[in-house]
Amino acid sequence: MTIGATIKQLRQEQDVTQEQLAEALGITSRAVSQWETDRTAPDISQLPALANFFDVTTDHLLGVDIRRKEEKVKKILKQVNRFQAQGDHESSAVFLREQLKIYPNEPDLLTHLAEALQTFYFHQGKADTEELKKEKSDEIISLCERALRYYKPTDDNNFTKQVLIGQYVYYLHDKKKGEELVMSLPNVYCTRERFLADLYEGKEALARRQSALLWSMTQMMHRLFWEISRDDLYTYEQKIEILKADDALTELITGKKPNFFHCKLSVNAATEAELYLKIGDKEKALDMLWSAYDHAESYINRPTGEKYAPCWLSEMDDDQIKVLKMDTNTNFDTIYNIITKPENKFCEVFDGNERFERLIEKLKGKISK
Repeated sequence: MTIGATIKQLRQEQDVTQEQLAEALGITSRAVSQWETDRTAPDISQLPALANFFDVTTDHLLGVDIRRKEEKVKKILKQVNRFQAQGDHESSAVFLREQLKIYPNEPDLLTHLAEALQTFYFHQGKADTEELKKEKSDEIISLCERALRYYKPTDDNNFTKQVLIGQYVYYLHDKKKGEELVMSLPNVYCTRERFLADLYEGKEALARRQSALLWSMTQMMHRLFWEISRDDLYTYEQKIEILKADDALTELITGKKPNFFHCKLSVNAATEAELYLKIGDKEKALDMLWSAYDHAESYINRPTGEKYAPCWLSEMDDDQIKVLKMDTNTNFDTIYNIITKPENKFCEVFDGNERFERLIEKLKGKISK
């Protein structure tokens, strides 16, 4: 950042006009304007007065402190990424709160804290009361608004806006504000993976394009089917049909060797088991619980580096699929939690059932301690 950009940022953060700064320094407002647009720079003799006015060091004005801070923020975000990779968004939030005591106006830290809170309380469902949802929603929005205020004009703040949009969708249901933010985002038809492919040639480029195809297609498809299936306008039978369509398309795209996507199929199967039990089909419900378990096993035991079967995925394997882990739970935890949830009544319905008891014992040997 240039000294002119630093002066402009400090002036805006402290709500000072160019005229007020010029008057304090005994210069014209035009001189301040020229500094901030980098047409000219302050004389070295003016630096102490500028530093005193903004209550910063001359190193800060010259960018030395800023570079030091940027390096520290990068290290902080690396640790945040490690928490995210483990699905531990609660620890990420605790860590970021401590760092914001040191850097209270750092927009990237504010945004990542908002995202960690949104994932933990809303995506993972830890906000179990309306009061807590309201409290955390207000905090997330406040963090995002602060972040947007402190981003420099040249910074990419689209991630912050996406977190805000998510909050409007998950809790506030504020269509107007959501639309305003959506329309402020860039309208581009691209993904990171597609651009990366353009940097390579031959099979390596093809593998990256195939990765983009598989990940984008399956994730978007699954998300849409999942959202549709949650609508209470559908009957239980229709919800099962929707989830099975999602399963069938995943099997089709991956050539009946889902590999990485056994994870998704496991969750679908456990959810279908819930629905079958609600319509009174106990045998099918138990079949789907075992199917969920088998998919979870297949996910864990899938061979490292094995290629996918179809020609359109011939050059890629699981190692090329990069995702953010949303939860510390495994698929076995998810199945066990669905079974033991009191309102589902699996344990009551299958009390004494040998096949069900065998599944419970296998799950207990797999779930997180």
